Amino acid sequence: MDSVYLNGKFIKSTEAKISVFDQGFLYGDGIYESFRSIGTHLYQFSQHYQRLCQSADALGYQLPYYQEELENILLELRTRNKLTQAYYRITMTRGRGEIGFQRNISNDLTCLIIAREFRGFGELHYQQGIELRVAETRRNAPEAINPKIKSISNLNSLLGKLEAKQANVFEVIMLNNKEQICEGAASNIFWIREGCVYTPSAATGLLEGVTRATIIRLCKEQLGLPVIAGEYGLSELKTCDEVFITSTSLEVMPVARVDDLTINQGQAGPVARQLREALHRDMGLQAD
Repeated sequence: MDSVYLNGKFIKSTEAKISVFDQGFLYGDGIYESFRSIGTHLYQFSQHYQRLCQSADALGYQLPYYQEELENILLELRTRNKLTQAYYRITMTRGRGEIGFQRNISNDLTCLIIAREFRGFGELHYQQGIELRVAETRRNAPEAINPKIKSISNLNSLLGKLEAKQANVFEVIMLNNKEQICEGAASNIFWIREGCVYTPSAATGLLEGVTRATIIRLCKEQLGLPVIAGEYGLSELKTCDEVFITSTSLEVMPVARVDDLTINQGQAGPVARQLREALHRDMGLQAD
């Protein structure tokens, strides 16, 4: 039976409980980070911790742990759960409070950390590529909800995922309120054209994923490919040579089809494969 870390204690997951008055449960008043470890190496945890701090600061949270303290907790949880390649999720909420928007918002935070063995996705997806649909649901405007906050209030993404499920596709592309390509429901998107890598910029309202930043770095350092971030419409995909999406769990997932548009003759592209291999090397994994 696996353990979790909840408010200062390691306990069995079946015994973990939070208050029905927790502000995360009542109002979605919470933040999270998910990331991986290879053995005892917490891959890029400093970047994830910095983003956790960024999200906390935006909501007025006082984080209860320094980076080193959290690292020790994560590694202890890894040991207790006997994990080899771990997938972590840190969730923090404003904690137990009251009902109503006139409530006191100076509460002790709830902190929950879950660690499971990383499973990933079947190799067939990486070999053949996946299908995307353009979602009808639009991304939240950055003027309404700050995209720099990695919030547990994630209904917008859930609506995108529900569209993907209904269409029986792997993921969706979500446009912003200006009809520009933004990101997936739970991924960032890239495409290749004439030896250049393109991706939506932060100006579109996307969440700047840590894996996204890593892929941009690896494109330049390992593959020698320039990366151009900007504001693009769907027409950009009609002339591209390759499309792929990225996230902590997806790594680098090739795309073979977007709606009725076939990408790279319906095959996984070479850049996605090379980037996934480069990512595995960067993580300390043996390339597939």
